[in-house]
Amino acid sequence: MTGLLNRRAFFEEEIPRRIPRLAHNKNTASLFYVDMDNFKLVNDAHGHQKGDEAIYFLRDMLLKYSRPGDVIARLGGDEFAMWLDRISPEVAEMRAQDLIESSRSLQKFSGNDQNPLSLSIGVAIYDATTDEQLEQLVARADAAIYEIKNKGKGRCIMASNQLASSTNAKTNK
Repeated sequence: MTGLLNRRAFFEEEIPRRIPRLAHNKNTASLFYVDMDNFKLVNDAHGHQKGDEAIYFLRDMLLKYSRPGDVIARLGGDEFAMWLDRISPEVAEMRAQDLIESSRSLQKFSGNDQNPLSLSIGVAIYDATTDEQLEQLVARADAAIYEIKNKGKGRCIMASNQLASSTNAKTNK
């Protein structure tokens, strides 16, 4: 529907091709998990056509905040992912904050004013200097989304990287 990669193509084809290059060059990347908050209310209140319009709107917003060569996928329903190669943690955090700011424009699709349509974004940084596997990176981004959902919606959280911290601690001893 969106013209974006699906979950399988994103995680089984595209990202596994990128990680060896990043590891070889010791570069970082960012995995953004993007989840629409209160999306079900859009479909319930306005119908699936309006829900599809919100999905397209978000797709366009994600494309606006990506660069040529970045990868965007619709994982399913109202969940998306972005993979940004060679981006520092600081720039990734600013990009996520910019997306949160921009997502206020999604409110026009909201099912009701008390539960506006918004975004929650969990960001996990891939650090090629660690031995972290893709599954661990995905689990960190997913955990960040769950933390947001438990503490309130409509914001971003940078997932901590315990593996990078322990690797750096060993190196600094």
